[in-house]
Amino acid sequence: MAFYKKLILIWLSFFSTGLEAQVRSLDYYIGQAKNNSPLIFEKKVQNNAMEMELKRLKAFYTQPKISIDAGLLFAPIISTDNNSTRAQFVSAGATDYYGYDLAVSDGGQYQALLSVEQPLSGGKKMDIASRNLAISREINETEIKLTVYDIERIVGYQYLRCLQSQSQIDIYSGLINLINRELQIMRELLQNGIYKYSDYQRLKIELDNYQVFIEKSRSGYQQNLLDLNIICGIKDTALVELKDVDFSLKTKTGDSFFIRKYELDSLNLVSLQQLSELKYQPQLNLFANNGLNAVYLPGLNRLGFSIGLKFSWVLFDGKQRNYSRQETDILAQDITFKKQRFITENFIRRTKILNQINSIDKQLRMKTNQKNEYDELIGIYKTELSQGQISAIDFVNVLRDIETLKQVIINLRMQKDALINTYNYWNY
Repeated sequence: MAFYKKLILIWLSFFSTGLEAQVRSLDYYIGQAKNNSPLIFEKKVQNNAMEMELKRLKAFYTQPKISIDAGLLFAPIISTDNNSTRAQFVSAGATDYYGYDLAVSDGGQYQALLSVEQPLSGGKKMDIASRNLAISREINETEIKLTVYDIERIVGYQYLRCLQSQSQIDIYSGLINLINRELQIMRELLQNGIYKYSDYQRLKIELDNYQVFIEKSRSGYQQNLLDLNIICGIKDTALVELKDVDFSLKTKTGDSFFIRKYELDSLNLVSLQQLSELKYQPQLNLFANNGLNAVYLPGLNRLGFSIGLKFSWVLFDGKQRNYSRQETDILAQDITFKKQRFITENFIRRTKILNQINSIDKQLRMKTNQKNEYDELIGIYKTELSQGQISAIDFVNVLRDIETLKQVIINLRMQKDALINTYNYWNY
């Protein structure tokens, strides 16, 4: 019993590491993985950026543009009128000279204008741009949801691997506990000559084997737990105990997010096509300016203002608009094809998983019945061993059978939970 007490102390220290044996659940790890997901963070940042983009587009399509336009142009000449050669920055009406034609230069150009340009036909364009951003935002939200489902599936599977290692530790702990009790009984029977020393030694060797197995399982648990922390972005190397989890099949409520993603891709194509066609819409802008606008020489008498309308409309661009529409139609056909293919594959995939779960349920029922029979048998063997009626080899053999059976049950349960976890993912 001294060794068993020592083993218990080691086991408790394995789960403490200064953290008072913390117990964590699957929900904790899923929550941490969501908080630390780079993809979810990226999509949320993109959504925030879209809010700024919407404000920018609203300003671009509906708000006035105010600017200062200034320019200064000198066009000096060299005059040779009256048999006199002289440079003139501003011509007084020379007829014989070297330089730009006066009709072109007019002595220069001097501008200092405050200009305002107000779009008059931007409302419809703003509506189209807003719809496009709304679709992009919904695509991001859908990808966030799908990422969350990916996290639940991946974290859930790794969590199951940890539970599997934890259950193996429980199996070997129970067997070690059982062998220690029987060794205590056998020592007393050995002193009375009921058992041979070889029987006692055989059972002790089996105890040593399970000590190796439990150490291996502890190491496996540690590695699986660290992998779980890596997946979830948890900066923690402490060993903790995990709560058991009961996976159950979830009924789908509403439309599939996988199907919705294809639908949003189609809507996004249409929206992008509408955006590309904005340049073919008539554009009408009101403009006005005031300030200095002079040729020849600037002066206060050249201060003034102007107001007007600017209209533009693309009538022909080499059929680019038609080609763009055809390209959008082709891409839409690809999305429709992939959507239908996914529906077919997903139906078969979920049916296959359900069949596998049903098969495992049948195996689990049979294995559980076997376990109950072994529990009854081990009770009989314990009684017979305490009375010296069976050999240690027979007892060891039944212990190995029980260990194998429990391992099979653990693996079957993990397989079932992993299948349920996968089914729930594809059933969203």
